Amino acid sequence: MTTPADLDTTIAKYASVAFDDSTPLLEAGLESLSLLRLAVELADDDDAEIDATRLVDLRTVGDLKQWLRELSGLAAETGGAR
Repeated sequence: MTTPADLDTTIAKYASVAFDDSTPLLEAGLESLSLLRLAVELADDDDAEIDATRLVDLRTVGDLKQWLRELSGLAAETGGAR
């Protein structure tokens, strides 16, 4: 299972510049294909359904982290905290 600290490390593999939670995804170099790759990497099981329609609502790295937490099941473990 992915921990909150692991999210930054995992996202950094796909980002092209340093980022924080307020960094816009495009400024971090995170485009739709890299977002889907992140989702597949962090999904809690191989049969998990990824709601790609939510990608249009993601604006910042913080938004991405929340979506990835929900996808990986981490939000339930951490009380949904960001």
